[in-house]
Amino acid sequence: MLAITAATSYNHGMSAHVFDITTLRPLEALIKEVGGLAECKRLGFVFEDEKQIMSLSIAGFEYLLFVKAAGVNSLAEAFAAGYECAILATDDDAKATA
Repeated sequence: MLAITAATSYNHGMSAHVFDITTLRPLEALIKEVGGLAECKRLGFVFEDEKQIMSLSIAGFEYLLFVKAAGVNSLAEAFAAGYECAILATDDDAKATA
């Protein structure tokens, strides 16, 4: 009974947003860059596990790695960079199968 009471009081004191400590700094940067946690979730940049702990998703990591780090500033630049990556990946696949 004591364990149930302790667990219940602990759960009531928890924040609604719990983040994985290993990805907290990139998550904070991404949330600031994109314009909020809700927008990051909408875009699929944040992964929430079964315990409701949020961490950086693969898409969020890729965004930081390939868009933000590359200095892409506009939608047109982002589209062009994505297109270029797709073309390079297609060329690599063609070479691998040849």
